[in-house]
Amino acid sequence: MAEGARAGPPPQEAALMTDRALEWMSYRRSGKIGDLPGELIGAGGERRFVDDAVTLGHAEWTVPNAWQIAPPVLAGLPRDGEIAAVLCGARTPKLLDSLAAACSAAGTHLSSERHDGRPATVMVVAASQELLADAAVRAGIPLQNDAALRILACTPSVRLWPRTPCPMVQGRVETVRRFSRSKMHWVSSTLEEAAAASAGFFRIQRDWDWVSLIKSSPQDAALIDDRAGRMAAAAKCKVVRWIPDSGTLSLPAQLYPPGIMARGMALCSGGLPRFDRETRQIAFAGVRPEHLRLFLALTGLRLI
Repeated sequence: MAEGARAGPPPQEAALMTDRALEWMSYRRSGKIGDLPGELIGAGGERRFVDDAVTLGHAEWTVPNAWQIAPPVLAGLPRDGEIAAVLCGARTPKLLDSLAAACSAAGTHLSSERHDGRPATVMVVAASQELLADAAVRAGIPLQNDAALRILACTPSVRLWPRTPCPMVQGRVETVRRFSRSKMHWVSSTLEEAAAASAGFFRIQRDWDWVSLIKSSPQDAALIDDRAGRMAAAAKCKVVRWIPDSGTLSLPAQLYPPGIMARGMALCSGGLPRFDRETRQIAFAGVRPEHLRLFLALTGLRLI
């Protein structure tokens, strides 16, 4: 190790830290990114931690830099051969003790799988839906059956994703980028190209901020969520792979789903997508045919 370099905490300690970060958020209830104790956050930083917590159903973004903890809920997972639910939302020692006691009384199994950089996955596994529901009632935690399918079914398609009409940026800008359908990443562009484009998605850096603009004609531009904008720009591209046997759905990392759609895909398994640095792909686990059909309909993407 280079002189002066600092080693990060061991994996087990790092996992405990992120569990404590979720506990801190649960007691705090709401706040801004800068409020989070840096010593409890993984190497990805505060924004990444909150974003992962939102995807996993533990929190919600209220404004771009502020969060609010979500109420606890057991999200039913679509698993073959067993009945299971993952604990989402606020998490405190008292709530975990209550859930453990409820699972013991109901005859269900409670497990906890630790991860580096994000909170542990707390899961209830039962022999029947009735026993799972009994454990939820005893713990006083709402149960949402087949959470992934219900979330995806209520998610707007990328084509209808909220957007706000906005005049085209004018004057001096620092940087202009266009999302390339063929390369699936950002490429350099110019303000003149963005203004003349009849379609496309652009990121423009002004003196004080970045704006994400989607074009539908040379005269029409609108502000849109960055992830939704990239999805919209990639519509009809054959970039999705799905392996039926394992239920693995993979796509370019630049097409990470927006907001609530990412949560629906994550709750197919109860975990975040796996990122492959070599291929620059993300992979969601536990995706069944009904989830795949909804995902393709919502995004406009196509199977390879």
